[in-house]
Amino acid sequence: MIKFPSPHDRVLPHKIKVTFPDDGSARSDTLDRVIGSLVGLATGDALGASVEFRPHEYLRHHPVTDMQKGGTWGLSR
Repeated sequence: MIKFPSPHDRVLPHKIKVTFPDDGSARSDTLDRVIGSLVGLATGDALGASVEFRPHEYLRHHPVTDMQKGGTWGLSR
């Protein structure tokens, strides 16, 4: 089992130490998929309002390069 800090602890992401069991039960391909999923989730959440409901062609011509205001919820940045 992978051990993470308590959800009530205030820990910055780069300070989280993930420990894995030494019994060989943690397969690297599975862990790579889990980590990739979490990185994708965080990236999608960060982009969220800026790209939500935008067509692919629009995003190709107007790539996100910085935090932007507006979006679905009218964010002020």
